[in-house]
Amino acid sequence: MPATLRAVASAVGQGTSISCTKPTGTAEGDLMLAFQSADRGTLAQMTTPSGGWNLLGSQQWADAEPGTKVFWKIAGASEPTSYGFAQNSTADGVVAIASVIVSVVKTPVFASSASVTSTTSVPTPSITPTAADDLEFRWATSQGVGSALSWTPPATYTQQVNRQSATYTTASLATKTLTSAAATGIQNFTSSVTTANHMGFTVAVVGTPFQSPKPLVFGQALQRAAFY
Repeated sequence: MPATLRAVASAVGQGTSISCTKPTGTAEGDLMLAFQSADRGTLAQMTTPSGGWNLLGSQQWADAEPGTKVFWKIAGASEPTSYGFAQNSTADGVVAIASVIVSVVKTPVFASSASVTSTTSVPTPSITPTAADDLEFRWATSQGVGSALSWTPPATYTQQVNRQSATYTTASLATKTLTSAAATGIQNFTSSVTTANHMGFTVAVVGTPFQSPKPLVFGQALQRAAFY
């Protein structure tokens, strides 16, 4: 059974915290992912969100500003209606939360990259998924743009989030259900204006890992009957 996206919620804000609502329909046992990007302060100020999350991975901007953290958790029987994300008091931030229907609990696959190359083509790194039908997430983010910016996702990916806090931190989330367990390759988001400080993240969530079928074992009596 492939992992299936249930819903996505997002929020933006400036100041010490951002509140993001729980994705619509989130149910007990869903695997939840949270992406948080901010442009000022330190990664240490981006503490664990409310609601019992685990850090999956993080990446600083190439100029050593705070950057992005990705968290995950399994939804409990009584999740809050929203989650609080901390950041520096002068930061602009973007948050996205996704709820995924899964039939097995397994730590998602994670990879990240960062660059200060001026470009409108922002790469997200390749990963090797756990199974051929993993649900893959791609997160592209940029900061310090100083003007409105929108994103176009990689070809064959579906955009779920396209947000910007003021004219500063901006991010896009896109998803795709994979059809192969091979490495997925670098995939590029396109930004509407040139960005010089950007990062890319790739996460894969497995539904049910592939298991080789077990060989058939016949009982001794059945083997004798077959022989005679």
